[in-house]
Amino acid sequence: MARTRFLTPELIVRTALEVGDRGGAEAMTMRRIAAELGCDPMALYRHFANREALFDAIADLAVAEVRDADLRMPWDERISVTADAIREAALRHPGITAHLAARPPMGENGRRIAAGVLGALGAAGLPQATAVRSFQTLMAYLASSLAMAVQAGARDRRWEQVRDMVNELPGAAAPGEELLVVGSAEQFQFGLRLLLAGIRAEAAPGR
Repeated sequence: MARTRFLTPELIVRTALEVGDRGGAEAMTMRRIAAELGCDPMALYRHFANREALFDAIADLAVAEVRDADLRMPWDERISVTADAIREAALRHPGITAHLAARPPMGENGRRIAAGVLGALGAAGLPQATAVRSFQTLMAYLASSLAMAVQAGARDRRWEQVRDMVNELPGAAAPGEELLVVGSAEQFQFGLRLLLAGIRAEAAPGR
């Protein structure tokens, strides 16, 4: 066990992220994090008001890997690239993925990413109110997609049951075999394209 004499918020957050990377969400307990730091769990509360505050900081560190999109790119590509990067960063850190889905980070990195997405929505030509609501919708979609990705599976028995149900619906417009795996990257990309198409329609002249 490492023995740390001087704790800092930065050290705690970085160590906690590493604990989650190795052990997943089950390892993300205050006791386990404190043990990794070689301190009493109560020592963590001298730097963070509660577990939620610590996890908010861990989530913000996780998305530090998300780079700002190139401003020369079209607005929709900027959003798509950013959303992909957020999803990939979240899934690289399984210990904090579920928290990221429940509470999008609002620290330094979260604010930087939000500013980039809002800037892209502004570049689309949306009115300010519509841009803010579109941003909220995109974040909600990303959060729900991350929550599903935590449990992402394969074409298992449940998938087969849903496929069969779709095939049996009267007047079904498409075969159930076209269903994507819940939480998969393919499902995420398809839904994101639909959202961006809707935003594009909102920004169309004469709307």
